[in-house]
Amino acid sequence: MTPQDLYSFLSDVRLVDLIERVKISDDFLDVVSLTETQHSDMLAWCLHPNEGHGQGDAVVKDFLIAAYTAGVESNKYSNKNFYRKWTPGRIRTASFGSAFIAREFSLNSGLEKKRGRLDLFLIDPSNKLVVTIENKAGASLTEAQLSAYYSAVSEQIASRPVFQEYDFAYVVVDRDLSEYPDEHLDALGSRWTLLDYSWLEASANRARRHMERNNEAAQLLMAYCQRQTGWQSPNEKIVSELSAELAAQHELVVEAIKSVRKLRPTDWTPTNFSGDAGELLLFVQQNPQLCEHLVQARGIGSVLVGLRTALPTLTHEDIEHGRTWLRFSTRNMQALMRSTDGFWPIFVNVYRETSDLESSKFTIRLIWATEHFTETECDVDALRDHMSKRFPELKKFGSSAYRRLVIERKLNATSVIRKVTEVVRDVESQLNSARRAGIFN
Repeated sequence: MTPQDLYSFLSDVRLVDLIERVKISDDFLDVVSLTETQHSDMLAWCLHPNEGHGQGDAVVKDFLIAAYTAGVESNKYSNKNFYRKWTPGRIRTASFGSAFIAREFSLNSGLEKKRGRLDLFLIDPSNKLVVTIENKAGASLTEAQLSAYYSAVSEQIASRPVFQEYDFAYVVVDRDLSEYPDEHLDALGSRWTLLDYSWLEASANRARRHMERNNEAAQLLMAYCQRQTGWQSPNEKIVSELSAELAAQHELVVEAIKSVRKLRPTDWTPTNFSGDAGELLLFVQQNPQLCEHLVQARGIGSVLVGLRTALPTLTHEDIEHGRTWLRFSTRNMQALMRSTDGFWPIFVNVYRETSDLESSKFTIRLIWATEHFTETECDVDALRDHMSKRFPELKKFGSSAYRRLVIERKLNATSVIRKVTEVVRDVESQLNSARRAGIFN
């Protein structure tokens, strides 16, 4: 980085805008990163109907209905019986006001002779149900662990006389579930229902309505639910856009910022504060949150700029992105949407791998969302079969609402653009041939 590079960056009018926009926040989660235990604390607070969030048992109902939707077709054993009895209709019309959360029961899991602790138990003595919740925020999932926990709960809790008439369900909540290959999810077995945090979106929407009615008690719940579902306010979307643009145009400066942020005060010397390097150090110390945005966006910013160059027909509405991910759908892909204001049925997703934050390695996925295809003008099953000639993995997990095909991993920004261009060309070629074959209009 030269002094001119730095001064060009500091003079950029978009930086001035970004500096002010990162200040527009009253969300404590902008400055605090939760640990796995703290995520469980927040989840327990959200699910407790008598806490101060003002939602009553509504979050419990959101959770149980999401679990039913995710597990009713695939789950066996205890969950199958639970969902046969606890349907969405019964859940929505029941009262769970007597429910409470029990934390981290110590159980003999049988794994290496260690005692395990399951995160949460949702217990309702009035409705006689117990939902075992394993919250895996940032931790890995294994079939052996889940099977051992299932057996431990069945043998050490469900068998107790006090719970003899209770219905038991088993649910894993994993923030990163959508990033797992379908093969990995299938290997986890059918004893547990697998949920990501997207079920909190309904709770966040409800809390926003409460905030509009001046119910300030809903603010913390709204902030937490919105953060876990990836929701971005209009200001946050602009922050992501500006961060990506600045990171792409001022790559050398952002790389220097990344290095300077590693310097601890105990490592500082007088020379660290001299010249343009000293000016950058002061800037980093005075604007830590802004620099965090820039460092996170440095890779995806390059991908975003390269994508718009490689695929110039993509409009602003065709691309959605955050600081570490983007997704896009071409107009040909969107032509298969169920409704004009619905969700994309086919789209390409690029995200930075969490294990490679420093080296900015990316994964490309092709997403197939069965429930968002138009059924009046398209034979969805025939189209899927046709597309599988080029993308054989589409043949697997035919009952899945979402099919996430990992195209390639560990790519740098330049390789991502090249590979994404190939994927788009292949998808559109298959769509064009499907149209000629009369599979859709």
